[in-house]
Amino acid sequence: MIISIVLLPVAIIIFIVYLYWRFRYFFRDPIRNIPVGDSLVLSPADGTVVYVHPIEKETIPISIKNKNEIHLREMLRNTDYKNAPYQIVGIFMHPTSVHINRSPIKGIIKQIVYTQNKNLPMTKMWWKVLLKISPYEKGSPHVTENTRNVIEIVGRITTFVVQIADIYVSKIACYVKEGESVNSGQKIGAILIGSQVDLLLPINVNIRVKKGDSVKAGESIIGDIK
Repeated sequence: MIISIVLLPVAIIIFIVYLYWRFRYFFRDPIRNIPVGDSLVLSPADGTVVYVHPIEKETIPISIKNKNEIHLREMLRNTDYKNAPYQIVGIFMHPTSVHINRSPIKGIIKQIVYTQNKNLPMTKMWWKVLLKISPYEKGSPHVTENTRNVIEIVGRITTFVVQIADIYVSKIACYVKEGESVNSGQKIGAILIGSQVDLLLPINVNIRVKKGDSVKAGESIIGDIK
């Protein structure tokens, strides 16, 4: 009886905190100080950089699926893209991250390709990021398997923003449409709960961030266009 009396207020407090996080804190949309400069490439998401890799011959050196590399088509699915050298920056969005996604550059939305698939949990990557166990992506097949929305933006460079859904809530919101002009740092979408956003860039972008860095959408500088 005494234990129940003690635990009840604790349970109520935990429940109230959860409701606040789930229905208010999670959907917060803070004002961002967007850096000015046509040569800057901004982060499309809040979170932790989990990998930075070169892509040559459509091959990404990511260790999942019991192999040491994946094909770019597995990442972009049905998206049209040129067979050219790229770079990829993966950003893992924590449950406590702001989940609004922003355009990394100024340009025009060339294509938006949504592909639904069976969603796998991102829990393993979350623990590895939390405990700083690298490589973060090893053993995390959600990178290629989960539902995704690919947004191609063409400006001074061509870039692809890949929104990857989580198993718990697969909803991906897209705020833009094909043919629409966007500014650097403009809101282009959101993903609910824990999720990931990958950014594909051409090789003429000098990447400033490294694995383990914390970034903010529309505020942190990912790289500079050479």
